[in-house]
Amino acid sequence: MEHDTGPGGAGPSDAAEPPATTEPPATAEPPATAEQPAPGEPRVDAALSRLRELDELPVSEHPGIYERVHEQLVEVLGELHSAQAPARQGSAEEGAG
Repeated sequence: MEHDTGPGGAGPSDAAEPPATTEPPATAEPPATAEQPAPGEPRVDAALSRLRELDELPVSEHPGIYERVHEQLVEVLGELHSAQAPARQGSAEEGAG
């Protein structure tokens, strides 16, 4: 079986090509230097503010910053979760026992 993919053939080269110039979508993220809005929870704001230090630090120190920020966020989320659902926590313990 032969496949004609030449100029007159109906091969993959006949597929419509995307426009040569494309503009970025209107929902593109702002540049990294733009100030991001604060979430409003002071402990989350404090944790996220540590990320601004990354530009000034060597890459070898980034993992430590990420780990500390992650720990702080997990702690805050855990406290918020336990404060919002004390009734569900009791029923989950009853079902597990």
